[in-house]
Amino acid sequence: MNVFIITGASRGLGRSIAERLFSHNVRLIGLSRTLDTSLDRMAETKGCRLEQISVDLNQPERAAEVLSELIRSLEAESPASVTLINNAGILEPMMPLGEATTDLLSAHLLVNLTAPAAMSSAFIRETQNWEMPKTIVNISSGAGKKPYAGWAAYCTAKAGLDMLTRCIGVEQEGLPHPVRAVSIAPGVVDTGMQERIRGTKPAQFPQVERFIRMKQNGELFSSEYAADWIVRILEEGTFRNGEVIDIRTYAAGMNE
Repeated sequence: MNVFIITGASRGLGRSIAERLFSHNVRLIGLSRTLDTSLDRMAETKGCRLEQISVDLNQPERAAEVLSELIRSLEAESPASVTLINNAGILEPMMPLGEATTDLLSAHLLVNLTAPAAMSSAFIRETQNWEMPKTIVNISSGAGKKPYAGWAAYCTAKAGLDMLTRCIGVEQEGLPHPVRAVSIAPGVVDTGMQERIRGTKPAQFPQVERFIRMKQNGELFSSEYAADWIVRILEEGTFRNGEVIDIRTYAAGMNE
């Protein structure tokens, strides 16, 4: 049995990844603030074992504790593989840095960077001696490489997530039972997050018109499309430990 633990699995891209993984040979564990019973029903029809646990990533220490307890409970089941997908994230605050309060910035970084780092640490610590394949997937963004006015917190967190992935790759190199890590930027995905972006005032986010045009021109990826590529990357497993992948570049290379 292959185990997948997904943060933010109740909606958006996280939900699409969960749906893409529904299988008789998969146990899914969703960690989200809000739980979705419709996902339970869908998993049941697919014969997939799904468990949803309420976790608030604003409390990284507690989230890491929950993950540690969960992983320890899995050991007796001897899974064929175990994968942590750090998917959950927030955009707020969307505003010039000079207008963002310390509380807003701290809350953002807790969810988008501190929580994934703390959970990755717990995952590595609890599975380091396990011999089966173990993988950490960090859902990143092109914003981790390109600065956007109004997205100082988001760009910073995603850049940090990419570097966290690279550091894991370096630290795990040469270990007898390494944990593999990969950071995947899914492109511009048509989720509720995009709706919030399009509703932002230009004074807060000057690039808002660009994202409105992308929606109007049908240039956004569906969450199902992005999830398909994320799962495909994991199934192929050819990424280097610590690699940072952009789905747009990856898909273009596969289609050449």
